[in-house]
Amino acid sequence: MKFSLPLIILFLVTLSVDAIAKGGFVSGASSSEHKKKSNADFRIKSSKQAAKVAQSRYGGKVLKVQNKKSGYRVKLIKTNGQIVSVYVDAKTGRVKGG
Repeated sequence: MKFSLPLIILFLVTLSVDAIAKGGFVSGASSSEHKKKSNADFRIKSSKQAAKVAQSRYGGKVLKVQNKKSGYRVKLIKTNGQIVSVYVDAKTGRVKGG
């Protein structure tokens, strides 16, 4: 019985250390730093990738891709002859317009 309490404490400490090592316990400052760091990563990293995303959504043929401030302007011609200009956000990968 004398050994049960130290064993329980040892078990809880082991779980805590494991959780900390895996990033389970993160302080407030580290958490906001982590969010800023992940926001800096872009989903769309090239004009070729932006063209592929826009083409997969609208079909047709890519006519032109322009690099804008925080994304790409992609101009497409659809199979029915309609010309579509869309904006692909580099951070989120969202396609706007059409």
